[in-house]
Amino acid sequence: MVSPITMRGDEGRLATVLEALRRSLAATRKYIFGSMAFYLVLVTVFAILVATVKDPEARGADLGILILVSLGLLGLWISALRGLHGRKINPAVFLNLFRLPLTEDLRKMEDHDSWDSEEERLRKAVELLEHQAAAEREHRDWPNRLLSLSVITAIDLLIWLAWKNWVMALVNQVIAMIVSQVHISMGPRRAIEALASLEERE
Repeated sequence: MVSPITMRGDEGRLATVLEALRRSLAATRKYIFGSMAFYLVLVTVFAILVATVKDPEARGADLGILILVSLGLLGLWISALRGLHGRKINPAVFLNLFRLPLTEDLRKMEDHDSWDSEEERLRKAVELLEHQAAAEREHRDWPNRLLSLSVITAIDLLIWLAWKNWVMALVNQVIAMIVSQVHISMGPRRAIEALASLEERE
């Protein structure tokens, strides 16, 4: 954690933190909405395949993959990157994927009239940066990666055992594992980098 910082003799510190938050927000929004588009395309493709393929084994495999990509899409709602952890939220906020709490927090940070002092404003800005950096780390950490691998393996076991299509199960296991890990690694890290840079200056 970053130790308390004040604006004494360093009015540019707040501007630096706010710019880091803006960049993190932009990267997070791009990542989440890009991921949503990716999953929606896959859901559409495999929904069409499930509805049109005649072979039972192939349809079963397509259904398993449809379930997998649908879970990936639903996973965006509980992603740490949304910044909902540790906040009081209502159903409207949770169900609205397009609403990132950091957007409102940053808007408040940029409103000079909302703060009694620049010192208080800077402390809050640093707290927001820490919160966002923690979300970026959580997204990349092994529990999230293990969860992704576990879901993929469970679906592929279903394809193999329930629909007797071990070839599709194996192919999907390899491809989905690679795609999921690359996708996680592509997550934003702007807040992590900005916080590390801020700590180095302390």
